[in-house]
Parts: sequence; structure tokens; C-alpha cells
Amino acid sequence: MNIRYLDCKKQETELYNEIWELSEELDRLDKEGKDTTGTIQRFGEVLEEFLLFRRRGGKDQLVNGKP
Repeated sequence: MNIRYLDCKKQETELYNEIWELSEELDRLDKEGKDTTGTIQRFGEVLEEFLLFRRRGGKDQLVNGKP
């Protein structure tokens, strides 16, 4: 298997997992009536990182096998 593919897939999975965890944390903090400011800021940062990953061709590299 292509190492580049594995690296991209690993990075994509890590970003998905972090987005999921932050989403869960936001939900929990909101239900507890706690401040979500820091979590929302981090959530925005991770989403921006994910968008940059996609713009750099992360998804295309996974689908098309491009370097």
C-alpha cells in the first residue's frame, strides 16, 4: 500500500476523531451550563485545519492515489 495514502488516511482519521471529540465536549459542557468558549475556539481551529487538509488535496490523494 502507498505510504502517502496511509499518511493521508491517518491524518484524515485524526482530524475526524478530534472533531468528533470536540463536538461531544461542546454538547456536554452546554448541557452542564458551563463555558464553551475555549472548546468552540479549538473546534474552529480544527475545522480550519481540516479544510486546509482537504484543499491541499488530502481527499483527492486518498481517492486518486496522487502523490
